[in-house]
Amino acid sequence: MSDPAIAELIAAQAAAWESGDVEAIGDALGLPQMLARADGTTFIEDEGELDAWIAARLAAWRDMGVTTIDAEIEHIEPLPDDAARVTSRWRLAGSDGGERLAFVAVDTVACDEGEWYYVVTDTAGEDAATVGRS
Repeated sequence: MSDPAIAELIAAQAAAWESGDVEAIGDALGLPQMLARADGTTFIEDEGELDAWIAARLAAWRDMGVTTIDAEIEHIEPLPDDAARVTSRWRLAGSDGGERLAFVAVDTVACDEGEWYYVVTDTAGEDAATVGRS
């Protein structure tokens, strides 16, 4: 397992979210995609559905004034079959540098022919951090 390759995946994903690049975000997530949400698990098999979820998440972050997104890996746990569980801390900030949202994600990623991609996207930490926000 290549930790630098996983770090590159997470960094590229944060950059794609920051730039609002729905296609790059979707490519890294892949299909089918499982979303581990605070209220349960959602399984996405359709590209249109994935794009809609990405667009809604980007819109919610824009509504919070998010302009910069950073993700820092805290831990990588190797799993069987070229997979890993990645714990990362995400910080979303506004143009003034002030934090708008911070959360920890525990995502599952896998490698196929040298390409890392998300298998399970964890939004439970983000969901908890946004409780009570309008």
